Parts: sequence; structure tokens; C-alpha cells
Amino acid sequence: MAKATDVNNRARRPVLVGVDGSVSARGALAWAAAEAASRHCQLRIVHAFSWPMIGNALDMAFIGDTNLGLQSAAEWILTEAEAHAREVAPDIKVIANLFVGPATPTLLNEAQSADLLVVGSRGVGGFRGLLVGSVSATVAAHAPCPVVVVHPQGDGTAFPASPTGRIVVGVDGSEISAAAIRFAFQQAARRHVGVTAVHAAVPTRPHPSLRVPADIVEQIDQQLFAEAMESKRVLFPAIDVRTELVHGHPAQALIDASAGAELVVVGSHGRGGFAGMLLGSVSQAVLQHAACPVAVVRPHRTPSVVKLSSAGRPCLAAAAPDDLSDLKEQS
Repeated sequence: MAKATDVNNRARRPVLVGVDGSVSARGALAWAAAEAASRHCQLRIVHAFSWPMIGNALDMAFIGDTNLGLQSAAEWILTEAEAHAREVAPDIKVIANLFVGPATPTLLNEAQSADLLVVGSRGVGGFRGLLVGSVSATVAAHAPCPVVVVHPQGDGTAFPASPTGRIVVGVDGSEISAAAIRFAFQQAARRHVGVTAVHAAVPTRPHPSLRVPADIVEQIDQQLFAEAMESKRVLFPAIDVRTELVHGHPAQALIDASAGAELVVVGSHGRGGFAGMLLGSVSQAVLQHAACPVAVVRPHRTPSVVKLSSAGRPCLAAAAPDDLSDLKEQS
């Protein structure tokens, strides 16, 4: 049985989590470890740090003196993270890697071989009012796999690894919404919880060129909502599904539904979203203000970042330069 489990773990893509020693990262680590256990796959822990630089603008040089204690501190963060993950999920395989370089491109590179990327909402040094930091927002917009962003709880403590609640998913009839629905039902099946599907019908403004009555528009919305849910009901008949048609802004509807939820799932942008807007306004608002972890799901797209190699642990690898000019975030 153990050998069969090992083979299955190797065959499945891992859950990847970024850590930096912050409360948010600790919550993300616990959530990711529990998720890897439910998927019966490996957990990969990644920590990245950068050497300080000295010199003038024309002749910059890295300080590689390990006596500065940066590498020792980074190794300690990774060791503590690995130990905590094994406490949360003792039956999974845990791999921890240390990288030299900026966090964002490191996580984007490593996410290319992951099934899911989990990060905290903000890292060390993040301002309390900044609910979602630049690293988590950028990887949520550009990672080639689904991304889960874990907020601390209201009292500042880490979100529990095994919460009790339902999976909330935003539905708008788009292709990206369908991907979010699929992800939500998969999560619900693993966790043995129900799904609450939320569709917000924004009141339309009358226009002389539009002669469609408001009640017809609402019927169309309801039909799209029902069709989006029906296929998943067939595939997951045992899951308790509740549907909510709300009149109001989609972001506010999902934020309200996040209270007491286990996870909120959103697409990167919904119906009418621009192709260049990889993280739409609804997704951004939910990431900022949801009361529970948020999963951002979008179609697969591999970012143009050089693939890194890493073997062993602790392993120091040079990360790609922090050049995301080709990943223009227009949200």
C-alpha cells in the first residue's frame, strides 16, 4: 500500500507554497499542506531571498558574504516551514527549496510544474492596510495554475488549515466562470462540503437603442446561471448545491458570501473582460476583501519566465531577473 501511494504521489503534480516567515505565509503553508494531503500529492515549499547590493549605478555588485546571516535566516525560515508542514500533514512527502532571487519570478517559474500555487495575502513588512501584497496579486494574475491566496483572520492569526464551511463560486456564464465552477466542485468533493454558486445580476441602464425589457434580461441571466451549474450537478450528484441570484455588484455579492465560507473561487475575469486584463476588477476586489481564502482560476497560460532548476535541500539557485515587462498587468 505504501509503495502504491508513493507511485501515485510521484505521478501527481505537487501543491506549491511560498513562505517568508510572515503570519500570512504560515497560514498559507498550513492550508497548502492540508490541501496536498487531500490530493495525496507532494507539497513543495519555496523560499526566495536576495543578497543586498552595493556600488554605484554603473558598477553594482552583489554582497555574497554569508556572515551577514541572510542565508542562515532564510534556511531557518525554510526549516521551520518544513517542520510545520509535517505537523499538519505527516503522511505527505514534503520538499523544501531555497532560491536566491526575487520572490515573484521564482514562484512563477516553479508554478509551471505545480498543480496549485498557495501564497499568503501579504509578506514580511506588508502594511496592515494592504490586504493583498504585490507578490500575491502578481502571481494570482500570471501563474500558469490556479492560485489560492490565504488571508490571516481578523485577529491577525493564521486561517485554520481545516476550516468548516462551504465552497463559494462566482458564476457569470463565461468560459472562465466554467473553469471556476469545475475547480469549486473538485474542492467540495475532496472536502465533503457543499457548494454555494453566486450570480450577481447587475441592473442594466435603459438605452434608446436597447429594447429588451428588464425581465427578459433577468430570464437570460437565470438561464445562463442554470446551464452553467447543470453539468457539474451531473458530474457531482452527491454534493449539496445552493444557488443564489443576487441583484447587485458581483464583487460585493461574493465578499458577502465569503463570511463563514471555506473558500471563494473566482475566474480571472468574467463576461466582457478584456484579454489583456488577466485579473479583473471583481477578482481583485474579492482578493482584497474576502473573509476566507480565495482561489483564482483561469485558462492555462505559461508565462515567459526562464525555468529554474533546483535539486536537494537546502539548495541555492539563481532566480531569473525580476523582469515582468511582458506580463503587463492592466487591472
